[in-house]
Amino acid sequence: MIHKMKLNESAFERIKNGTKTIEFRLYDEKRKKVKIGDKIEFSKLPDLQEKILVDVLDIYRDKTFENLFKKIYTDEEEIERKTKSMYQFYSKEQEREYGVVGIKIALLSNSFRCNYDNLIIRKVKYEDIEQIVDINIKDWKKVYKGIIDDEILNNLNREEKIKKWRKHYNIGNVIVAEENGSILGYCRYDDNAIYENTDIDSEIIAIYVDCDKLGNGIGRTLIEYVKKDLKNKNKTKMVIWCLEKNQNARKFYEKMGGNLLSDEKYFEKEGKKYKEVGYVYNIKR
Repeated sequence: MIHKMKLNESAFERIKNGTKTIEFRLYDEKRKKVKIGDKIEFSKLPDLQEKILVDVLDIYRDKTFENLFKKIYTDEEEIERKTKSMYQFYSKEQEREYGVVGIKIALLSNSFRCNYDNLIIRKVKYEDIEQIVDINIKDWKKVYKGIIDDEILNNLNREEKIKKWRKHYNIGNVIVAEENGSILGYCRYDDNAIYENTDIDSEIIAIYVDCDKLGNGIGRTLIEYVKKDLKNKNKTKMVIWCLEKNQNARKFYEKMGGNLLSDEKYFEKEGKKYKEVGYVYNIKR
């Protein structure tokens, strides 16, 4: 979920240049909705035209700013200075009423904007299967036109795919991007992938976004979620494979920071072979 907040110019610029990594606020009703893994879009005062997007990494709570600062900082003068500065924005009465919160944040690389404010990334559910299959077939017929043989694309069987998904949907890691009940994309990934003679230890096996919704930040949001989950599992490098002739996907993976592998492999479908290329991401950073 993306939350929207306003910031004065000084705080905005410090987040932008990486010197401010925790945003302190009252723990009011708006801040109570912020969860780890969410994103915050900050708009710079006074005209609110410039915006940046950050990831929420952690949340620290306490009754007072002074107590909260004592948990985070060690220098007494800094604690005193920061406490006094907060009372320029909030009263002690507000502090007593709401409590306080520190939101640890990280500026997203190539800070991007997802155009779906209510987008949720969550684990797949049984009832998602038909929407997932429809996205898969729709994408294959449009994105792979001219890459995969028309005979294969024309014979994609919806009922067979639904049956297969219902049998295996809860095996491994599958997440969906959902907004207001509609599935806009999905991703399957492996946190135990083993590549001989390499340090690649994880893989995005499949990622699909409704081809009519491309360019809105959904695919990037799915990948960022996966990278964060894999990093929390102490994984270091992730690979994504795609068809060599799928130039749009290749440009996207490169823009996301992927490095082209020298290795090649082939995807086989109904006796036909299609060359694939891989992109590797360092997720330890």
